[in-house]
Amino acid sequence: MKRLLRYSILGMTTFAAGAAMADVTFYENENFTGRQFTINQTAANFADSRVNDRAKSAIVEGPAWEICADAEFRGDCRIFGPGRYPNLGGLAGQVSSARLSSERSRDPRSERRDGMRSQAGAAMADVTFFEGENFGGRQFTIDQPVADFARSRLNDRAQSAIVDGGSWEICVDAEFGGECLIFGPGRYPNLGGLAKRVSSARPYYEPRTESRDRMRGEASATLFADPNLTGRAFPVGSEGAGNLAGVFNDSASSLRVDSGYWIFCSDANFRGECRTFGPGEYASLPRELNNRISSGRRISNEYPYSNTPNWR
Repeated sequence: MKRLLRYSILGMTTFAAGAAMADVTFYENENFTGRQFTINQTAANFADSRVNDRAKSAIVEGPAWEICADAEFRGDCRIFGPGRYPNLGGLAGQVSSARLSSERSRDPRSERRDGMRSQAGAAMADVTFFEGENFGGRQFTIDQPVADFARSRLNDRAQSAIVDGGSWEICVDAEFGGECLIFGPGRYPNLGGLAKRVSSARPYYEPRTESRDRMRGEASATLFADPNLTGRAFPVGSEGAGNLAGVFNDSASSLRVDSGYWIFCSDANFRGECRTFGPGEYASLPRELNNRISSGRRISNEYPYSNTPNWR
C-alpha cells in the first residue's frame, strides 16, 4: 500500500487507458490546492501517505468512490460520484481510506454495518422541536404523525429541531397544509422560513417529485453544509433569508432548489457575489459561493419565468 501511494503522488505509475479514468485525487487544501495524491484502487489505510487526515478536497474520475474517515473503511463513510469537490464537507481533514463503491458492495462488513444503521434508524425515527434557536427553551418529541400542534405548547413557536432516523415533513399549517419542507436526519439550530410557524409534522417516506412540488405552489430551497446535498441542512422558505449570520452563515457547500427562481449572495442583504439558481440539485457550489453564502431569496415563483424578476 505504501508503494502504491508513493508512486501515485509522484505520478510515476502507468495505467491502462480504462483504469486511468477510475481514480480519485485528494488535495491537502480546499479548492484543489496544496499537496495531492491519486489512487486508482483500494487504499485501506492512508497512514503512510502525506495527507492522512489532511485531505480537504478531491476530484473523482470514472465510477463512484466510497471515502471514509477511518482506516479499513470505518467511521463516517460517504459515496462520491464523478465530479469536483472543492470541499469534502464533514470528511474534510479526516479521510483515512477509500475504495471504489463497487468494492463496497462485495464487502460483508458493509452489509452488517448498513443493517445496524437501518435498525438503529428504525428505532429512532423521531423529531424533537425546541422553542428557541440552537436547541434552547421548551421542547417536545414526536415519533408518529401529528396533524395539529394546537394541543402542544409549541404550536407556531418551534425555532429549532433535531431529526433522528428517517426524514420528516414539517408544515406551517395543521393537517400538513401550507408551506411544507422535508428535513433529513440532522441538527437544525434554526428552522429558517418555518421558524415560529410549525403546526404539523409527519415521517416522510415517498421520494420527492417535481409534480408534488408544483402542487404545493411554494417556492423553497435548502442549503447543505457538505457537498452532494449532505451534512447539516438549512431550509430557506419562500420569503428568503436576508442575513444568515448566527444560523448558517458561510456554511453551504451544496444546494437544492425545489421550486421557484432564486438568488444567493456572499454578503448579507443580497450583496457581494450573487448567482441565480433554477429548480434542481447542485452537488457543489461555484467557487465564489462555496462556504460563502450569507443571504438568499426567490426572485420569481416560476422557472422559466415570464415576468421581470423581483431583484429587490
